[in-house]
Amino acid sequence: MRKNILLISLTMACLAAPCSIALAQNDARVTAVKNEGKAQALVGSWLETVTFPPEAGRPPLKSLVTFHDDGTMTCSDQGSVTLIEPAVFTSCHGAWAHLEKRDFAYTQLELISDLSGNLTGYLKVRGVYTVSGSGHQYTGTSVAEIFDTFGTLQFEVQVTNAGGRIIVELP
Repeated sequence: MRKNILLISLTMACLAAPCSIALAQNDARVTAVKNEGKAQALVGSWLETVTFPPEAGRPPLKSLVTFHDDGTMTCSDQGSVTLIEPAVFTSCHGAWAHLEKRDFAYTQLELISDLSGNLTGYLKVRGVYTVSGSGHQYTGTSVAEIFDTFGTLQFEVQVTNAGGRIIVELP
């Protein structure tokens, strides 16, 4: 009898867990909407598409970006190793700030090395994003600059960005 009660209790707890997760996810969505226009609206993880101008001759790329609540950020870009001009790009590290309403500015840096691991330069990206009213998308423009190891600008391009928030999904 005791085993049956324990089994029923355990089953009920397991059945209730997905409901709790779903309710927590709904709370997170409500929080994102409540944060509209607030400094916290950008906090979280995003899947971003970076689109280059046609003259760059480069297809769009994907990036995973996380904005932390302490004003720091990290990201990882698709294609971090290139073979046309052999190079390896690190993940990015940076800082972001709330400008006003749903507008945010950021600056990120990546190290660039050759295939042997020797530092060859830096990638700096600066931009402004606007988070949608739902809190689940952002759009913006950024300037990407490549510098040599002495800090001399080698290349610059303006890109557009579109991100979608990564949210919890139940299995």
